[in-house]
Amino acid sequence: MRNIFIFIVVLIICFISINYYVYEKINESYSTEQDLMKKISSNIPDYIKIDNMPQNLLDAVVAVEDKRFYMHFGFDIIGIGRAFISNLKEGEIIQGGSTITQQLAKNLFLSNEKTYKRKLKELFIAVKIENLYTKEEILEMYLNEIYYGAGANGIQEASQTYFNKNVEELTSAQCTMLAGIIQAPSFYNPKKHPERAKKRQELVINLMAKNGYINKEAERNIKWQMVFMSQ
Repeated sequence: MRNIFIFIVVLIICFISINYYVYEKINESYSTEQDLMKKISSNIPDYIKIDNMPQNLLDAVVAVEDKRFYMHFGFDIIGIGRAFISNLKEGEIIQGGSTITQQLAKNLFLSNEKTYKRKLKELFIAVKIENLYTKEEILEMYLNEIYYGAGANGIQEASQTYFNKNVEELTSAQCTMLAGIIQAPSFYNPKKHPERAKKRQELVINLMAKNGYINKEAERNIKWQMVFMSQ
């Protein structure tokens, strides 16, 4: 707890001291004042609106990637605190504690370098994105923009690549499989590593149940669908 408290104090000081610099760099280099949804959709031919995505896909992604997505304002202080302590123990940045909004901010505006400076920029951009867009809009942009491995950028390409169908046609089990891939697309690629992908998929389903997105009956049905996926 003491380490978390110190981290929060340091974070507040950093926010005050570099807030102006960071926002100026964002506006100067990336122009977050633009309509990001329009910008992303214009660059992705098969951009999919959130209304056309299965609810189980949305729930699965939130459950496994950012369970407090609908409660935070761009960053999750609990997740950041845990990651900070883990990084202190290891002596390097091994965990990011990033929310879905932070991941979107990083993918759109920043590099993959593992430094605290980059993490702070990511945090500030995420807060700004949260102020400009609804949670549904953020989730829509995120799912259309992220990389799913095997050359698939965005949820529609991923759906076609792995299941040869459009997003709206995905079964609940397929939704959980795709949600599981996000963390490490190459490592959990179901075509190359089916057992890894299946274990990750089971974790996603368990988290959906744990966080109240599905009941016991729905959980059993999805796991039953997994049997047919592996055949």
